[in-house]
Amino acid sequence: MFIRTPQGRKAARLHDATMPLTGTGQALALAAARRICKSPQQETIMLERFTEPAYRAPCHANDLLLRITQGCTWNRCHFCNMSREHQFLSVTSEELEEQLRYFADAYPRNTPIWFVGANPLVLPTATLLAHIALVRRYFPDFAAITLQTRVADVLHKTLSDLQRLRAAGLSEIFLGVESGDDETLRFINKGQSAAQALAAMRKLNEAEIALAPMYIIGGGGKGTAERNAIRTAELLNQVRCKIISTTGLTVFPGAPFWAMRERGELTEMPEYEKVQELLAFVEHYTGESFLYCLHYLNPLHFTASLPRDKAEIVENLRCFLREHTPEEVEELVNRQEKASI
Repeated sequence: MFIRTPQGRKAARLHDATMPLTGTGQALALAAARRICKSPQQETIMLERFTEPAYRAPCHANDLLLRITQGCTWNRCHFCNMSREHQFLSVTSEELEEQLRYFADAYPRNTPIWFVGANPLVLPTATLLAHIALVRRYFPDFAAITLQTRVADVLHKTLSDLQRLRAAGLSEIFLGVESGDDETLRFINKGQSAAQALAAMRKLNEAEIALAPMYIIGGGGKGTAERNAIRTAELLNQVRCKIISTTGLTVFPGAPFWAMRERGELTEMPEYEKVQELLAFVEHYTGESFLYCLHYLNPLHFTASLPRDKAEIVENLRCFLREHTPEEVEELVNRQEKASI
């Protein structure tokens, strides 16, 4: 198992990632998608009422992106600037069909689909079922439907709701867990507790919807690496995770953390400590999952099948920390150049 830094320089190990490093994790609106990649797999269309760019998980780069919602019903996380200027909206059936007609001849009938939006699961179950049925008219053999959403959205659904959605074709959810540490969750103003996240994840497991928790490395700020890593690992050890998707805390203009940093209320975790947190997480995670650390905001980029690759990843991370000073890691990651969540 090999690891590389975001810039691929001076790393203890070099990882030839299966996904291109450049651009993974970037928000791709239609204009950006056409500029970066000519493939229709990177496109979405901007409906007249909708102004927010389309976001999706890096490992779903080739999915058909269908706008379902805009904005976030919570929109108060201290780390996030994605939806600050965007009113929450949901598509009508006519707007969804407009997208489906546009892409009908550009994608195979069995394409995987990403429902675009910060938390589309907040919509009524009947609405989501109608959307999925409409998708099936145009893509009758779609491989999967995936979306990201909040813990609260899962908790507000009954088990029957989730099972009906699973039977209709919703097969995977990227869940905004972010941390298993309640102190960190309060600090980032996530609006949920670790116990609530556990209840939501167990409900998804019971509904047999594949679980992909998202985890922010460095979310608690400087000095919290070990606590955050261990408590997050202990939380995720209690459920079945298909994918664990990590990112590194980055402070962007427009996010509350930006002003909090100016007021001295946030001291960011140094990049060296972020790598230490990642190491501690891998050491304490005992479950079976695919660890996906290719989002471009990660301090290091790699993937791993756990527990198969655990010993190798631990050794490579320890080697990286031995062979690099904190100053070198800060320069390698160069977080100031990051442009978007």
